[in-house]
Amino acid sequence: MALFTENESLLDIELGRILRIPSKFVQGKSDAHPALIKNLAKQMETTGKNILPVMVELVSEDNYKAIENTQILEAAKKANLNFVWCIVINNQMLNQVLVESGKIIRLPILTALEKDIVEVLEYIKTQKYGVSTIKPKEAAKSIVEYRKKNKITSLNFLTKQRCGIGDKTLPKIKDFLVIADL
Repeated sequence: MALFTENESLLDIELGRILRIPSKFVQGKSDAHPALIKNLAKQMETTGKNILPVMVELVSEDNYKAIENTQILEAAKKANLNFVWCIVINNQMLNQVLVESGKIIRLPILTALEKDIVEVLEYIKTQKYGVSTIKPKEAAKSIVEYRKKNKITSLNFLTKQRCGIGDKTLPKIKDFLVIADL
């Protein structure tokens, strides 16, 4: 059962549009706890649908990969729903979804205020393992001082700033502190 007419290409699918896609066409597995999946499935059995859409990537005709809200897909399949509401997105849109859902913070360090950098580093410190050595105030001050005198092209300079960010810590913060503006 193709979702496209003969005159449509799968490349014509509008990104960001909510679609009702047959569950069997969407692949993906959630790492959510089985109790959560079971609870969601019971809710969906009652309503007959999901309300929060699954974010999917188009792989090929009638083939989608769930990339966000995968617990909803798994619960919909467990509830034997024939269709699931989805939004087709690309990588750029996925970043926006992750920011909007609060799963990631992306702060552009070239323009960010020192206090904002401190806040993000404090957040990272409370959320991530292996970053307890970070000194948020010292790191933020180092970033602000460094960018006054140098063009920042990477975060590597932080490993030499005595701010608690070393070679092992740097990869854990690079998705939060970014060079380019959003």
